[in-house]
Amino acid sequence: MNYKLLGVILILALVGSSVFYYQNNKKVSKEDLKTTQEMTQDRLVVVYNNEGFSPKNITIKTGESIKFINLSDRKMWVASNDHPTHDIYPEFDQKDIVLRGGEYIFKFEKKGKWGFHNHLYSEHEGIIIVE
Repeated sequence: MNYKLLGVILILALVGSSVFYYQNNKKVSKEDLKTTQEMTQDRLVVVYNNEGFSPKNITIKTGESIKFINLSDRKMWVASNDHPTHDIYPEFDQKDIVLRGGEYIFKFEKKGKWGFHNHLYSEHEGIIIVE
């Protein structure tokens, strides 16, 4: 048996699987976080990454806005609960998708405890308390 050829095939398989794993398990980079920090000076920010929203729970005052920034490899569509109707706070619904780097800003005018989620990945959710 040609062990040299077998070795080359194994090395190529390892390199290929490593590239595939890296592409599908990217984390938020330091550059993304730096950009986010620069953008947070005027508004509260919730970041959407591959693991979901961060922070998942946030408390704000009536009339404040939150900027949702998509730093994931997925599409983001922020909406109020319940999924899929979004009828608990129907105004709080992005009604469109944004890709990585996109954002959605919403000004909260109603006091209450508002659950939200990514309409496209509804297991990614959070809570906003408006005082």
